[in-house]
Amino acid sequence: MKKTKTYSGQAIAIIMVVLVVATVIGASLYSRMIKNRGALVESKESTRAMTQADTLLDFAITSDLAKTQDYFDTCIAGGVCEFTSLDQYTEGFGEALAPEFTTQITDWCEDIKITVEYADIESHKDYGVGDVMALKVGGLGMPADCPLTLGFKSVGETGGEELFTIKRVYMDVNGNVKPYEEDDMLLYCYTSSGDCGAPVAPKDSIIKPYFTSGADTLEINMTETKVSGGVTYTLYEIRVLPLYGKLGISTEPAACADLSLFNYKVTAKVTCSDDITRAMEVIIPNVNNLGYHAMFDYTIYNSQGVLQPN
Repeated sequence: MKKTKTYSGQAIAIIMVVLVVATVIGASLYSRMIKNRGALVESKESTRAMTQADTLLDFAITSDLAKTQDYFDTCIAGGVCEFTSLDQYTEGFGEALAPEFTTQITDWCEDIKITVEYADIESHKDYGVGDVMALKVGGLGMPADCPLTLGFKSVGETGGEELFTIKRVYMDVNGNVKPYEEDDMLLYCYTSSGDCGAPVAPKDSIIKPYFTSGADTLEINMTETKVSGGVTYTLYEIRVLPLYGKLGISTEPAACADLSLFNYKVTAKVTCSDDITRAMEVIIPNVNNLGYHAMFDYTIYNSQGVLQPN
């Protein structure tokens, strides 16, 4: 009778290899599950933090602008304007608004911080075609030769060639607006190359100063005057209108303007689950930095120039 050979040693070795491989695969799957769970939790907490930061900013944006400005001015005058609790932040906006706001979110994260400061020349706000950045400088009692600095940066997809116009509106002492003249609006081309190839208005209708992105600021005298028809008019409003592309525009009034034209930069930072922090920022305009719609800036021409009213 032929004996059957046994391979007990080899069998044990094979079983051990299978067990080791199974253990490695199991550990890998478990690790992957843990990582996926961690990523899911982080994603949920990140969304939660972003939503709450956005809500904090939205409250300041949708509140009465004049009241918000007074509240922020008082806070900034005391030094660093910073709020570290919801009650502290909403208290200055009024009791009628705060309860409605705080009930929008019931599960607030453990750490919130809102910082308010005056916006500077680096605090750009995006404007596109059809938008207008307006500053009402008339009637603010500013001293002579009080300058305003406008800052610009490219934020669009036009290859660094953005066109915009700066329109000056003048008014006399009786509140009469000066009739429009073509040199009240100057066309600018913001270009990184120093040469503007973007489409422009007719060459004989508007002066076109070009400037490069290396010199990304312009200065305007907020108390300048202009004589027309024997009447002296003082600058009342400055209007910046993008015509091609998208621009980031910022303002920095001189100290002589006091606080009458400063915008506000509000930053909301929310931390959830100890290490998930998200922040959002918004530029809130001064009450003097609001103007009428850009559609009223268009001028009707005929074959003999500007069409005058009868």
